[in-house]
Amino acid sequence: MFGIIEAEKELMERGGQIRGIADISYRLIDIIRSLLDIGADVRHFGDYRGAFFGVFDKKHCISAINVDIQHLRLDEPLSTLYTDDPVFADYLVSTFEMFWKQAVPAEQRIQELLEQGPPQT
Repeated sequence: MFGIIEAEKELMERGGQIRGIADISYRLIDIIRSLLDIGADVRHFGDYRGAFFGVFDKKHCISAINVDIQHLRLDEPLSTLYTDDPVFADYLVSTFEMFWKQAVPAEQRIQELLEQGPPQT
């Protein structure tokens, strides 16, 4: 994942916290499990449409905004938003918390997907 998991792991080793929201589909199971394996707290929010919306701590936030994850290509730029501005970070954190309360734990969503099996094409 573009070195993101290694960077997140390093941040957590320095005491940072990672929570993220994604629309978890069957094809994302391995990526989400990689995040869970390093200690990230990830939740599923259906029809989120973003690749990942995460809060690393109360000062740093990152969000992939309105990304069509089904058609994401490595040779195209990813629309992301990053801030270390405290006022804007507060806004992102409050938005994140609103979605977080409505989202379900990633492992619960993964189990649902595994029970359903791979999508039929």
